[in-house]
Amino acid sequence: MLSFDDITNKFLEWLSEENVTISSKLVVKDLRKDNQGRGMVANEDIEEDEELFSIPRETIINIDNCSLTKTNSKARDGLLSLNQWEALIIVLLYELKVNGKSKWSAYFNTLPIKDTQNYKFNQLMFWSHEQLADLSPSLIIDRIGKDEAEAMYNKLFPKVVEDLNIPELFKVTLEEYHKVASLIMSYSFDVERPEFNQVEDDEAEDDEEEDDEGDGTILNGNYYKSMVPLADILNADTKLHNASLVYTPGVLVMKSVKPIKKGEQIYNTYSDHPNSEILRRYGYVETNGSELDFGEIPLKTIKDYFINRLGLTSSLVQDTFVILDKIAEDDEEENFAKIVLDSYDCFNDSQVILELIFIIQILSIVALLYRSDSLDFSNSESKSELISRVSKKCYQLIESKKLTKSFLENYEGIMRSRIQEYLVKIDCNSETGIVKTRAEMAKVVLKSECKSLKNCLDFEKVFSDEESSYKFIDDGKLIRNITKKRINGTDITDNNRKIKKNKLK
Repeated sequence: MLSFDDITNKFLEWLSEENVTISSKLVVKDLRKDNQGRGMVANEDIEEDEELFSIPRETIINIDNCSLTKTNSKARDGLLSLNQWEALIIVLLYELKVNGKSKWSAYFNTLPIKDTQNYKFNQLMFWSHEQLADLSPSLIIDRIGKDEAEAMYNKLFPKVVEDLNIPELFKVTLEEYHKVASLIMSYSFDVERPEFNQVEDDEAEDDEEEDDEGDGTILNGNYYKSMVPLADILNADTKLHNASLVYTPGVLVMKSVKPIKKGEQIYNTYSDHPNSEILRRYGYVETNGSELDFGEIPLKTIKDYFINRLGLTSSLVQDTFVILDKIAEDDEEENFAKIVLDSYDCFNDSQVILELIFIIQILSIVALLYRSDSLDFSNSESKSELISRVSKKCYQLIESKKLTKSFLENYEGIMRSRIQEYLVKIDCNSETGIVKTRAEMAKVVLKSECKSLKNCLDFEKVFSDEESSYKFIDDGKLIRNITKKRINGTDITDNNRKIKKNKLK
């Protein structure tokens, strides 16, 4: 069995044979002591926009450049009708399982699917129920995607590969499929097709998200999802990102995007993801937190708070949600917002989404009206009209950069209630060393989310930043404004209950 260093050296020899050029300022290093496998480190200072290495297109793996489509014309035509994920799964499985003399063998030996001694599939897809329990109360455990993955597996094997006349893949197991799909998730790039002009980064990211949902076919896209040897040896970090891949018609070039000092590692980035999503997709975490971390307030947390702390009935809270949904649905022009969401994002930089502010402000006023005992909440028509009017007045209030004092009290109570769910599991302020086990990864994710939620308790940063500074007013004035008209009057319905979507960003 080849050693770690032997595998690395044979891989570098193969790259040279494939006419891959690597700057003399770089060296591939063994970073296993830091739980990072292989990585690339600068052995001299590097300036911004320097070429680090270049890879001929013939060296990458995709539908346009693999042994399967070169020997099976029917397979090529059929693969083009699939989406990018499905096609590359089949292509890569064929190279790994069937083509024993694949020209990419030296490359495959560096990947987790072959180098099982030094790499492990840590994506959430491979965690046990007990291990996933360590991630509670994070909502990432609801987004693992096992059902969707297995639906794709059942579509491809054996039906699609039979249609494509690839008998060697008729008996691919679910485990084999999961490993190849996870390998593609962690290591692949969306490489612009040579016949298209280079797409902008945000367009490429949109394409990736569409592929996650399984939409579109390769024929309708301007890129190939591809495995890119050497480019995928770079570790990724949202804070330390210093290199990016540039596509040209003949080669793919990795360039520095900022100066890199001697001894520093070269880092790519996996786009804009928090630690929880990095773990789900790629099987690792950023020890000190991702630049894009956020915590989430589940709708259930908000509902429970107003029921248990403020005495609203479960039916009234649920009816309020239904009425608010109907307000958005009734708009034929589709320019009004849905504010009843499954969860609400609270970011590491102390920003919260406006939908969270809106739903708490509305329920705060509903709670005050309910406790005043002066309005009829038992009549469904009256209740609908009242909540519609509350919604309208709260929209006007927020649009004028004002919130009520009861909102602030309830916002703090909801945030602390959610934070407490984390504090019973972890110490959010504890130091994090080298992370190796899945239990340690889970703690890092929980700390990242807990820190984001705590940051959103800084009212000065949340509600008084340069772009959006709110003034807090007594609730009485807003209550009087809402109740001054007859609750059953026709003048508080229809157009008065609209809420513009473009204001909720």
